Amino acid sequence: MNKALTSLNTFFLILLFLSLIFSMFSVPNLDIDETQSIKVNFYELIQQDDILFDSPAPTTPMKKETKKTSAINEKTNIDETAIISRFNINKLDVKNEITKIKLSKEREGVLRVSAIIQERISSIWIKPNSLSESLIAKVLINLAPSGEILNFNLIEPSSNTSFNESILTAMNKMTFFEEVLSLERNLFEKNFRNFNLVFKSSGEIE
Repeated sequence: MNKALTSLNTFFLILLFLSLIFSMFSVPNLDIDETQSIKVNFYELIQQDDILFDSPAPTTPMKKETKKTSAINEKTNIDETAIISRFNINKLDVKNEITKIKLSKEREGVLRVSAIIQERISSIWIKPNSLSESLIAKVLINLAPSGEILNFNLIEPSSNTSFNESILTAMNKMTFFEEVLSLERNLFEKNFRNFNLVFKSSGEIE
């Protein structure tokens, strides 16, 4: 009986020893230096806990945010409609305004060139000093697109020969009006291909 108990105890001791040896070899060997520390990302752990335990909570803010976005979009659409209805512009009115602006610019260009031509002729025109009456004479000028004076005629002379001759003398000194080169061709043809200048005894040219 004692031998049987002794043999059983020996068998259990052998099993315990084998189990201890097996457990030692089965545990993975972690190469951790004495000075080495193990970092644990607590933020990730907390975030995972929130996902596991608080997942139903975010649904309410999301719904509120969706409602808020929808309200903003609806308000924007209403504002755009109000602006469009308030500033409803007729296309015909816009076209008319553009035409007016274009004509205004064209007129400004024509007046500018006319003033320069009048000033240039006036600067070389020497009118007689012994004029006691108000005189007017009209000259027709024919220009080339280059500004060259092709021809000019005293189509409405005054009653004073000296006055008329002073005008012709001034016109003979002029050869070019290059200022017309700054105009578009249609404006030149309409306003400066053939145009009149009126000479007054007061010294004005129109």
